[in-house]
Amino acid sequence: MPHAILTLVRHAETTGNLNRLLQGVTDSPLTVFGQAQVDALARAWATTWSNGDQSRDSTSSLDLPPPTLVVCSPIGRARKTAEAVHAACSRASQPSAHIVEDRLNQPGTSRLEVMQEQLTRDWLALIVDPGLAEKDFGWKESTRGGTHVAGYPKGQGSGESRTDFAQRVRRVGAEWLEAACSLASAHSTSTTSEAPIPHIVLVSHGMWISTFLSAHPPTTISHTSAQPGFLPFAANTGMFSLKVQLPPGPATARPTTDLFRANDVRHLANVKRQKGGIGRGAFDSKQTKLSSFFARTPSQNLDAGSSLETSPSPTKKRKT
Repeated sequence: MPHAILTLVRHAETTGNLNRLLQGVTDSPLTVFGQAQVDALARAWATTWSNGDQSRDSTSSLDLPPPTLVVCSPIGRARKTAEAVHAACSRASQPSAHIVEDRLNQPGTSRLEVMQEQLTRDWLALIVDPGLAEKDFGWKESTRGGTHVAGYPKGQGSGESRTDFAQRVRRVGAEWLEAACSLASAHSTSTTSEAPIPHIVLVSHGMWISTFLSAHPPTTISHTSAQPGFLPFAANTGMFSLKVQLPPGPATARPTTDLFRANDVRHLANVKRQKGGIGRGAFDSKQTKLSSFFARTPSQNLDAGSSLETSPSPTKKRKT
């Protein structure tokens, strides 16, 4: 049965996560450990294009095909995570030139339409989708236990209601499932037998991912550590992968989905939090890394494991 894959990825760790704040649409910097998570995630995704082999038989450390399209929330922490994945998988010399900023802000534009536009180009696109943004908590932004935490921006107004947020995630999620079905259908009629399985990667937020899986519950759950009737809250850079198949009945029916990866953090196996509190601080992109003083070949950069650790973020439910 022809299918496509839809992978949901949560952003890397931020200082707000570490301080257990309600972040919502308010952004905070990645921690040093969060940047190490991003680096490890990018290295893992780069292996989906191992040796430039784009065939369906190509293997990767993630056991996933390369992305056909990368999509992200406009909020900084998710966008930075997505840009790293996009750059790692792009064959272009300047991947940032293929970031689609405002197309989905235009009234009446569907996600299927924007995806089809980008697939006519000979490059991997990164689409910024405002529909993937986290819930707006209004005045509760940057609070812990209802109290604002100094050093973080204050939120304003009442924010987005639980109902409005759930409806937005349901609608946006349905459009990306429709897009995945379109790719699956096109793949089934493709004359290129070695074409990789179509794969859409959505980089978003913890509550967005949980709400998506609640609004569009998988038809089946297989090959995951998830307990029946329970799915873990996404860890930072945790991945949930769904096999998406065309609806067996009328065109209005839901697609068939199989969740075969739940909160996968295998890419963090060799990532450790830096000692002495360094890993808890905000990442400074201007700071020179010690590794930059030592020359490496591109293949060494791709294969090198991080010297820094994994301590996957807690998977208990919390709003971040």
